[in-house]
Amino acid sequence: MLSNIKKLLAIACVTMAVGAVTVPNLVSAQNISSIPNSTQKRNRDYGNAMKQLNLTDVQKAELKKIREKSRGDRQNVFTPEQRAKMQQARQSGERKGVKNSLGLTDTQKQQMKAIGATTKTQVQNVLTAEQKLQLEKIRQERRSR
Repeated sequence: MLSNIKKLLAIACVTMAVGAVTVPNLVSAQNISSIPNSTQKRNRDYGNAMKQLNLTDVQKAELKKIREKSRGDRQNVFTPEQRAKMQQARQSGERKGVKNSLGLTDTQKQQMKAIGATTKTQVQNVLTAEQKLQLEKIRQERRSR
C-alpha cells in the first residue's frame, strides 16, 4: 500500500513538472502568433487608408493595376539572389532592414526611385483633389507615429 502511494506521488510530481514546462510554452506560442507581422500591419494600414478615401470601383481597379505594374517593375530591378532574399523576408514577415542588406547598386537604387516617382504620379492622377488632400493627411499621421 505504501509503495502504491509512493508510485502515485512520483507520477503526480512528474506530471506536474511536465505541465509546468509545457503550459507556458503553449501560452507564449499563442501570444506570438496573435501579433501581426510587419507585412500584415502594412497591408491593414493600406486597406484602412483606401477605405478612408472612399474610392470608386473604377479608381480601385486603376490603383490595383498601378500597384501590380509597380510591383512587377520593382521585381525586375532585383537580381535572382535579391529576389530570393526579398521572398524569404516576405514569408517570415520581417522586412525591416532587408532592402539595406540586398546590396543594391546605385543603378538599382535610381531605378527604384524612378519607379516610385512614376507610381506616385500615376496614383495622384487617379485621385480627386479632395482624395489627394485626405491621402496627404493620412501619410502625415502615419509619419508622426
